[in-house]
Amino acid sequence: MKLIFIRHADPDYANNTITEKGRREAELLSERMASWKDITDIYCSPYGRAQDTLKPALLKMDRTAITLDWLREFDHHIIDPVSKKERSVCWDILPQNLYGQDKYFDREKWASLSYLKKAHIDTFYSQVCYGFDSLMEQYDYTRIAPKKAIYNCLPHLTDEEAAHDTHLKQIQKNLDNRNLVFVCHLGVMFAIIAHLTGTSPMQLWHGFFVAPTSVTVLGAEERVPGEAVFRVQTLGDIRHLTQGNEIPSASGFYGDVSAW
Repeated sequence: MKLIFIRHADPDYANNTITEKGRREAELLSERMASWKDITDIYCSPYGRAQDTLKPALLKMDRTAITLDWLREFDHHIIDPVSKKERSVCWDILPQNLYGQDKYFDREKWASLSYLKKAHIDTFYSQVCYGFDSLMEQYDYTRIAPKKAIYNCLPHLTDEEAAHDTHLKQIQKNLDNRNLVFVCHLGVMFAIIAHLTGTSPMQLWHGFFVAPTSVTVLGAEERVPGEAVFRVQTLGDIRHLTQGNEIPSASGFYGDVSAW
């Protein structure tokens, strides 16, 4: 199984949609998505910028998408511990504050800091994780324990194959050919990836950036028959933009993101 995460196009936050640049990005993305032949299901955030990003692709693919409320951006409000003002993105803090607290990098303690705890950010994060795991159960992937990023699944690998390290062979066995697409946001995407990889989401939110309409892929790896983990195979791929001579948007990044 592959999980394909797509960030929405260049956003027009004020009008809950995408900009004209974003519409060009969405059109290029739609051409790329239309070439994907083995998509099992498509899921989308309820926010306008995600819905409008996906529309051109759905038309080209003659598909529909399922809207999931927990795929909304992880934009829960907090009172900033430094400025004492309300902020709409709980995880966006300055580097000197981030690196001043080791708890931010602990997957179990990151939300225990007082200002995050007061805003119940751990509860909101748990809701995202629960929503994702509940969805995966529909595809027969069940997490073995809340703090273990391993999923029980229908075995696609035999004991004999596992014993012979088939995962190292040049020609790979297709363990599960289902592919799920999620059109959502940087914040919630990294929250889910943190859940899938046993990482503090703060590490991902601050250490990684993916441009609007970029494609990120996680693949299931079954080295033990019936037990799957997910690993990042592609992060923030924007080939559809570069091939279409569209400069990537820097929305959410404090600098230049021009592709090399």
